[in-house]
Amino acid sequence: MMREDTLLQQAISAARAGHELTARDIFLEIIEINPRNEIAWMWLTGLLDDLDDCIYACEMVLDINPHHASARQYLDQLQVKKQKQLAEEKLHAQNQLQRARELVKSNHRGDALALVRDVTQRTTPTVEAWRLLADLSTDMEDRLLALEKLLTLTPGDIKARQEIDRIRHFKNNPLDLGAMYEEQGNIDKAIETYGFALLRPELKNKGNSIYRKIVQLENLRFENIAHVSPAASVARLTAGPPLLYLMLLLVHVGINPLAQPEPFLWIGFIWVVLGGIMIAFASVRSRHRLWSALFKDAGSGGTPVARFILAAAGWVLLSLPFLLMFFTAFNRLFHFDFFR
Repeated sequence: MMREDTLLQQAISAARAGHELTARDIFLEIIEINPRNEIAWMWLTGLLDDLDDCIYACEMVLDINPHHASARQYLDQLQVKKQKQLAEEKLHAQNQLQRARELVKSNHRGDALALVRDVTQRTTPTVEAWRLLADLSTDMEDRLLALEKLLTLTPGDIKARQEIDRIRHFKNNPLDLGAMYEEQGNIDKAIETYGFALLRPELKNKGNSIYRKIVQLENLRFENIAHVSPAASVARLTAGPPLLYLMLLLVHVGINPLAQPEPFLWIGFIWVVLGGIMIAFASVRSRHRLWSALFKDAGSGGTPVARFILAAAGWVLLSLPFLLMFFTAFNRLFHFDFFR
């Protein structure tokens, strides 16, 4: 007790002499000795640098002495100041996020990512901040962290939960991750990922095939072959059957379709388009969200069985309109009067 009183006198003398740092350190030492020292806590309300620490010191004074009028009044002032500070930080964060969205539109994703990171580090991040960080970040760990933070704020966000499952799938399946980078045309990241896969003990039996894949990608990088996106491949493969069907349909109904409308055959064109799309998706190994939506595939790559089912359904849709057209053509030929 004598030591506490001695330190208290020293701290008060130092504070009155203008030695605030020394006084603060002594007062902190006092509350370590006696956490219920009202005088020490009251002095600390004006000596601490952080606003939250000052508020906490005031609350401790009132916890010790609920009737301390000066502490109550000062706490009210500090809380008003805190609310103003939070409002300013929120406005600044909103401006930063708006600026980040503008940078994204102008294709400056790196600068936008830096702004969003600054927002998440300096202020209490909002749902929008975490979502934007997850969309912009190219680092898998950063994206996973942002999505997990987002999910704590919006537990019902199904899209975020699916994306978390997808990222975790790729972390546990580096071969799928390498294939995804390869499909995106990011050869360097694909080679790096396959290189890490070689170090995984559980993939030791696939070492030769992984090594061949790395050599193949290095040759592609050396030859500087232009990358064709999966979306372009899907569009190219989809276009063939509908164009063929349309040309045959015009031959069948004539140059003037209104003369022989054949509505069922024109409806069949939509079936051909859908069938062509399904076959194209099954043929191109693209990490398209269609796989995640239809087959609940976390990697969005599609299993061989799922691809076979989708391709088979596509061929059925595509074949039926052609068969109907050939049937009507043969029927017309059968009833044609050659001697008319």
